[in-house]
Amino acid sequence: MFNILLVPLDGSPQSIHVVDLVSRVAAPGTATVHLLCVVDPSYLLPPGSESDIAPDGQNYPSAYAQTSFAQSALTAAGAQLADRNFTVEQHLCTGNSPADVVIEQARLLAAEVIVMGHHHLSRLRRWANPSTSGEVIDRSPCAVLIETRDES
Repeated sequence: MFNILLVPLDGSPQSIHVVDLVSRVAAPGTATVHLLCVVDPSYLLPPGSESDIAPDGQNYPSAYAQTSFAQSALTAAGAQLADRNFTVEQHLCTGNSPADVVIEQARLLAAEVIVMGHHHLSRLRRWANPSTSGEVIDRSPCAVLIETRDES
């Protein structure tokens, strides 16, 4: 059983399975689960933004949509873990490379394990957009558990 878990989420339907895996490998009563969503820096509204209006008074509907989606993914996963006797912390971070952010957060949090999903991509899609989970596995400072179920 693990006590410090980092759980990167992308808000896909697979996230439900990732959180289920977390509940099976986290130590009840002592585990801290760090939920993480990474948003492109161009699409993260600064704190204090109301709806799609940033503190500069400008409207940023795309940024609001991305930030809201990430926050709702964190909230949903947190609610899923709420009754399972874990301490849950939510992290909304920004970065151009999700894998870099995951690795950095794993080091900062002294994570014992990273629990994340993996999407099955075609060869062309893997070539055009390398696998985040593959990069994390290659560079992780700790163990990595991968959930591969896409369907319920």
